Amino acid sequence: MDPLEGRLREALRDDAWRLPADSDLLARVRVNAAARRRRHRTAAVTAVAVFLLVAGMGGVGYIFRQPVLTVAGKSASTTVERARGTAPDPTQDDTAGVPAPTRRPSSTRAPSPTAASRTPSPTPPGKSATPDVAVGVVPAKFSPVSLTAASDQNFWVLGESAAGPGRATVVVTRDGGERFTALPEFAAPVVRATNKVTADTVHDVRFAADTKDGWAYGGALWSTHDGGQGWQQVRTVPGLVQQLETANGTAYALVRDGSTWTLWRSPRGEDTWSRAGVELHSPASLAVTSQVVAVTDRSGNDAYVLTSADGGDTFDQHPTPCKADLDAGRLSATTDSMWLTCPTGTAAEVHVSRDEGASWTAVSSGTPAISGTAAALGARSGRQAVVAVPGKALVVSESGQPAQAKVEGLGTPTYAGFTSDRVGYILDVDGGLFRTADGGGTWQPVTVR
Repeated sequence: MDPLEGRLREALRDDAWRLPADSDLLARVRVNAAARRRRHRTAAVTAVAVFLLVAGMGGVGYIFRQPVLTVAGKSASTTVERARGTAPDPTQDDTAGVPAPTRRPSSTRAPSPTAASRTPSPTPPGKSATPDVAVGVVPAKFSPVSLTAASDQNFWVLGESAAGPGRATVVVTRDGGERFTALPEFAAPVVRATNKVTADTVHDVRFAADTKDGWAYGGALWSTHDGGQGWQQVRTVPGLVQQLETANGTAYALVRDGSTWTLWRSPRGEDTWSRAGVELHSPASLAVTSQVVAVTDRSGNDAYVLTSADGGDTFDQHPTPCKADLDAGRLSATTDSMWLTCPTGTAAEVHVSRDEGASWTAVSSGTPAISGTAAALGARSGRQAVVAVPGKALVVSESGQPAQAKVEGLGTPTYAGFTSDRVGYILDVDGGLFRTADGGGTWQPVTVR
């Protein structure tokens, strides 16, 4: 009998309560007591089952937590049997060569593939497996062909590279040549020699002082108005663009179409080119400053310079010391002077004008005479200019013999120019680039990388 049932039965029958015994109530008490006994038995059985299950799992866990020994000459099954307590063959010596116990890993994860082990994606038919040169990275084997500068620290270089035939690359520096950044390339073959110019090629580059507007030319004409991030081919100028210069918000181009020469101009930030009203015969050079637009030309027995002080609307003609049967001469100008080299055969003479070409004064270039075909002239100031020849640079002036500076590694020069009276550049036919920061007294090579 359930204890609760017994106490209730006694309480109901106790005379102290003076209550009659209720048989129905006692029956319900017995039923409830039986139900409680069944629940107690079920709970006890469940507790025992859980205990046995936990104990069993603990035993299995104990087995697998035992050290796993790798024994020379034994299989993994032998190791597991030993852990379970199975007696090994007493004739076997299982202790020889046993290393320190190691824990068996709970799972084995396959190593992630490395860059070397990954299978490369197939190269589509007709495509090169060589990746495109990233914008900003100077292409491999970059070789300078042309240079233009906006300041002592900021200049651009057009060059040949491993980007592939038919692709032009321009790089820019803003720290005087310490570091260069490649601009997006464009679809134009780069040529070094002017006699290889075609309607598709380029061999020179120019940028305006605002550093946004630029042009690549040398047969074809390409322009940019966002600092070289995007280039567009200009097709509105008929003929081959041979020379181009810019100043005072305007770009000027010498163009040859067969045997006909013309001068074209466009606002700096636009591609709206129009022909200037000047007659040309066999022009040799174009120079532009904030004061003057000048073109050397020759016709018959006359060699002369055409100058405009109104941006190309009108021109005046002045004779030069050059020989008309040889060449009209090469110009380089500052705001207050124009410098001119005149071929005399195998040699050349240097002259300077300070009145926009109205008169000229001979300048000594020293002995031996400079070459008529292997020299580049760059105006440094109103009083001095630099003539680059193979292996050296001559600082010439009216005051006497030129000062000479050795330029180690300089080949045949193709360009010489200054951005101030102290900072200047020389470029040679092989892509050698040199910079001075002391007015031409010393020159250092510049590596484009």
